[in-house]
Amino acid sequence: MNHENRKVLFVHDGPLFFDDKGDFYGLHFNDDLKRRYLHLGSEVTFLMRTKPIEKNDIQRYSSINQESFSVTSIPNYKSLRLLLKNYGQAKKIIERAVLEHDVIVCRLPSASGSLAVKMARKLGKPFLVEYVACTFDAYWNYDWRGKLIAHYKMWQQRSLMKNVPYSIYVTSEFLQKRYPTKGQSIHCSNVELQTLKEADLVERISKIEAMEPSNPVVLGTVAALNVPYKGQVDVIKALAVLKRNGHRFHYHLVGQGSSERLVNLAKKLNVVDQVKVVGPLKHKEVFEFLENIDIYIQPSKTEGLPRAVIEAMSKACPALGAGVGGIPELLDNNMIFEPGKSDQIAKKIVSFNKTNLIEQARRNYEEAKNYKKDILMDRRLNLYEVFLKNNF
Repeated sequence: MNHENRKVLFVHDGPLFFDDKGDFYGLHFNDDLKRRYLHLGSEVTFLMRTKPIEKNDIQRYSSINQESFSVTSIPNYKSLRLLLKNYGQAKKIIERAVLEHDVIVCRLPSASGSLAVKMARKLGKPFLVEYVACTFDAYWNYDWRGKLIAHYKMWQQRSLMKNVPYSIYVTSEFLQKRYPTKGQSIHCSNVELQTLKEADLVERISKIEAMEPSNPVVLGTVAALNVPYKGQVDVIKALAVLKRNGHRFHYHLVGQGSSERLVNLAKKLNVVDQVKVVGPLKHKEVFEFLENIDIYIQPSKTEGLPRAVIEAMSKACPALGAGVGGIPELLDNNMIFEPGKSDQIAKKIVSFNKTNLIEQARRNYEEAKNYKKDILMDRRLNLYEVFLKNNF
């Protein structure tokens, strides 16, 4: 089978968004991702949950070019109630889609991706896996119900990954140790930086040097607002600690989902005037946001290799992060704090001065060069070449 006739199926839980014209939109599920998979075939289908998008929100998302592209929608089955109602239908849709495509790309951990791996094995379809996050940490840090099943879910994913023939991990070490495979694998971040500009570093240093004590330092986080394990509450609590000690910092939050829980906490702790909810932004606008904050902070209780940290580093942004997933692979060890520890976050924030802000700006900018698109794409394409050679 030649490249022109191969159909590629990318499977994840989603969601992807659509308008009343039938056009599709996403944040991380975008045109760049579609083009990546066109290296494996001539047509790409995204299989995931889909949701209608409000007209007012369209400008916040990136549209996906319809050429060589289609979407297969599956019903939501991620709660117990919906599992009983929709699982059977979702399973049939996934099985049919796997049967009708030639190359299957499964992003894990995801319920739909796991099903697709099993279906691909059953039907003898060539498949590869992108492993992007720790399922144990996600469940353990969600709520008390997650703790009940976290070990079981980890065992499931470890069993699934054990004999995957081709895998791409977003971390250099962390996910490989927790979810090892006997097959061929590479480490390749899901984040690809198009360009890095020395001017960004120069501008950052000038910005730091011009900081005045009378102007509050602005912290920023890019993460889903309605997902508890993203940890924004810990930064808000740290703001309250700092305020009691006479320090005033501002915190700007970008991301999808309801911010009600976070705003209510800020009101309760009397720091609501220091917290600004920006909401979702297009990818280009995220970079503009990162240019305008002073310190990036990733307080997550679970992560793979967070896109926003790498993008902040590319903008020479000093950064702090929780010691989970691949975050310690990115940041200076002195910039790492224990997840959930607001007192540690407060101490890290207040320890910054112009000297170490500039030091971290330089360090992060240099580290970000490892995530340039051409470097990562070469690594990914080498695995794609082996995969195609062995299967077609």
